[in-house]
Amino acid sequence: MSALIPPVFVRVRDREKVIFEGQVTSITSVNRVGKFDVLSRHANFITLVGEKLILRTLEGREEEIKVETGVMRVQENKVQVYVGL
Repeated sequence: MSALIPPVFVRVRDREKVIFEGQVTSITSVNRVGKFDVLSRHANFITLVGEKLILRTLEGREEEIKVETGVMRVQENKVQVYVGL
């Protein structure tokens, strides 16, 4: 990852525990409009999400998390996802 493009900090949690926490290069999910990506310096927003999250780590791995229902908040290069709501 380039020093000019900072990674995105992500925390995914359910009611009981943190499922994923760390820095990623991008996040892919699905909302009512369709598939979308969150990249570094993304505009702030809140959305309902479903199906899955795909997190691309700084090492180049893809972590997939199944999501039936959840809410995602993107704010100041940080993403918080609450699943199982």
